[in-house]
Amino acid sequence: MTTSIKRADALHIAFGVDERYLHPMGVTIASIVKNNPRLDLVFHVFISKISSAGRARVEQLEKCFGWPVHLHLVDELVGVKDPGVNKSQAYISKATYIRLLIPEVLQGTADRVLYLDADILCAGDIANIVDLDIEDKIAAVVRDSASESMREELGRKGQALGDYFNAGVLYINIPLWMAGRVSGRALEKLADPSLNLRYSDQDALNIVLDGGVRFVDETWNHQYGLTGKLKKGRVGMDVPPDTKFIHFIGPMKPWRSWNPHHSKQLFLTYQALSPWADEPLDDSFTPREIYVYSRFMYRLMFQQGHWLRGLLWYGRFLQKKYLMG
Repeated sequence: MTTSIKRADALHIAFGVDERYLHPMGVTIASIVKNNPRLDLVFHVFISKISSAGRARVEQLEKCFGWPVHLHLVDELVGVKDPGVNKSQAYISKATYIRLLIPEVLQGTADRVLYLDADILCAGDIANIVDLDIEDKIAAVVRDSASESMREELGRKGQALGDYFNAGVLYINIPLWMAGRVSGRALEKLADPSLNLRYSDQDALNIVLDGGVRFVDETWNHQYGLTGKLKKGRVGMDVPPDTKFIHFIGPMKPWRSWNPHHSKQLFLTYQALSPWADEPLDDSFTPREIYVYSRFMYRLMFQQGHWLRGLLWYGRFLQKKYLMG
């Protein structure tokens, strides 16, 4: 399911995922199609390896929505260097490498590509993305919600940046990306032990692209931290009405079965439109998530006057707090 046919008027949208993120990616695609029924779309799914069941779901996406969905198996791409070929880059994960690989593979197919993380839901019309002027810029980006602290950390490593963007949404000018050797230079930064980049390819791209990107309105990448919302007991969706993409940053995601936030219902609404409509939500917990969730639950139970249930949740909270401490 790969293509070399160039569709000049189409919006090409690419994802770099592993098998675990195929389900939320499919829901992301459903949300885009639902909110943009008249937009000419081409989707690209980059993945290292995929099961037969996962491949069948991806193939159903094209049948379900009527737009091309091209599957790019990274391990099978001819003429593309594996990150492990260079010994200094051997530790870099395939997931990290995939995002850097996308412009290289799509050159000649499209001049622009919209890269999206798979923990994003589309909330509105994105047709005017093609009006973003990046003729002389390598990408259009949105400032990271923790921009100042990110810049300070890189500054301590000798990397002074004018600003810092979140790499979950990138509208890429492919010819300029290729001309600037962005992927190769970012891999070099990742492989530099003196930098020890905390945020992997996001840090590397910020270093390499400093001054070469256009910062656009945060409506294109509204970074939404569910952990902070739950800690404050806030369960309603509270995003600006003109938001185009809701990006669920941090470890807490809307597709968790135990998620009490209304983001879960939003996710389920779009999931019902996708080939994953019958897929159960994730019911796994990390220790950190149990800690955050139990803290939220005991406070909510106390607020509602459910004292016994609140005490039970408070006991779980203290247990996790002790174990984590």
